[in-house]
Amino acid sequence: MLAVLLPFRSVLSVVLLTSSAPALAQSLAGQPLLYIVLLLAALVLLLAGWVLVLKKRLARQQPVEEEAKPQDLSFLSLHDDTSGLPNKLQLQQQFELWCRSHSNQKASLLLLKIQNFERVNQALGHQNANLVLLQIAQRINAAVQQDQELLVLEQEGKQSSKVAHLGGVDFVLWVDASTRQHAAEQIARRLEHKVPEALLIHGCAVEYQLKSGIAHYPQHGELLSDLIDRAHLAMQNRQWTQTSSQVFHPDLISYNNEKLGLMAELRHAISQQQLKLHIQPQIALSSRQVVAGEVLVRWHHPRRGLLGPAEFLELAEQMGVIYPLTQWVLEKAVMTLAELAQQEIHCKIAVNISSKDLLQDELVDSLELLLKRYKVKPSQLVLELKESALVAEPDKAMRMLNHLAQLGVELALDDFGTGFSSLAYLRELPISQVKVDCSFIFDLHRSDTHTAITGAIIDMAKNMNFMVVAEGIEQPEVEQKLIAMGCARGQGFLYAKPFALDAFPDWVKQWSYSKATY
Repeated sequence: MLAVLLPFRSVLSVVLLTSSAPALAQSLAGQPLLYIVLLLAALVLLLAGWVLVLKKRLARQQPVEEEAKPQDLSFLSLHDDTSGLPNKLQLQQQFELWCRSHSNQKASLLLLKIQNFERVNQALGHQNANLVLLQIAQRINAAVQQDQELLVLEQEGKQSSKVAHLGGVDFVLWVDASTRQHAAEQIARRLEHKVPEALLIHGCAVEYQLKSGIAHYPQHGELLSDLIDRAHLAMQNRQWTQTSSQVFHPDLISYNNEKLGLMAELRHAISQQQLKLHIQPQIALSSRQVVAGEVLVRWHHPRRGLLGPAEFLELAEQMGVIYPLTQWVLEKAVMTLAELAQQEIHCKIAVNISSKDLLQDELVDSLELLLKRYKVKPSQLVLELKESALVAEPDKAMRMLNHLAQLGVELALDDFGTGFSSLAYLRELPISQVKVDCSFIFDLHRSDTHTAITGAIIDMAKNMNFMVVAEGIEQPEVEQKLIAMGCARGQGFLYAKPFALDAFPDWVKQWSYSKATY
């Protein structure tokens, strides 16, 4: 501003220094028009100089601003704002260039996803989670710098960007498969095993996993969007089915649509009263008294007919819709226990719970409220879980089991003998009974091998102070062998096939009146 005012100050100084105040007054009185014209001319010159200075300043600043603005916008439009890696738009541009210059070559789209990242958000907050995401993105990109098959999306000095960040927790690599057919699969396996090392954020160790899905070009699609969708579908199928293959197959499209549709229908099946509970009694082998019953859910699907547990429960667990179903089953079971108590029938009811149920923090509190509402003793309820339910997050699952045991419910390990945990680990579980898998029981009377295995399982369970329940008893000879081995309880078609839960109180009375003869 000072530089702009200098011309004005100079002109004013000339006028003041060349004329005294009286002379100026006399001159103005004698020739007023001339001096006014001269003064106006000086002001015009001053204004012109000022405008000229401003134009020069703006001329020097404008090119810088005009140059910087498009460059910043271009960078932001082609990069993810969290990781700084090329985004989907830049991947699309490079994909199109590659396709034009490699018309007859094969390639693979490798999709990587960070698993369970929402837990990092919940534990550390959004800002710290973004720092974790940035570090993981940098790790992935650093891990593939030596892979020559990968398309370079961007080059800055010696560092190249070979990973595109699609946003969220999804990353993509474009793999040239012209020299190595399974290059994408090999790179994916290496990244899944080597990249996920714990990160330190503010002194906290953050653990994470990577899962991958692969779609081949042009076999599985020629559009980038189709390849991304199909790689994602392959990754989902891998999680649902627990298979090792991460490569897309065309059958997955119809299979996935069918599963998604089934799970969408399951969410409404409870309110539409399509789900029904059956029960199968458990008998004390020595006294032949009914001591418990295991509830089994059935789905009366409007189009598919009657669906058994194997047809939808595992899928419901994989897709995260199992917990509302478990809550519904638990309430029905507790209501039945209240009805049995009113009729002075002393019998327990067993309900299966999944690994996802054990990860629900509110499970214990909601169950405690449910038992108080119906005035049912916790010891009358048995929760059965498979050994595999403890694998995903063993520490949290163990804490939950301890809380359930403190509540007073009984815990049982289902399919005993088919798992792989050590005996030392099993001893730490707060369980009181184990159920021997029916695969060992079914032809016990015809197989010496199954007899030996079942005997060993029963002996091991008894040595660990577990009560033993045998599933799948269909023959009196099997029952007699189990009694001789020291098995406490039995369950199977020999006593009853699963029937409607509402009929259980009457069935127990009838069994008692008939003195358990067959």
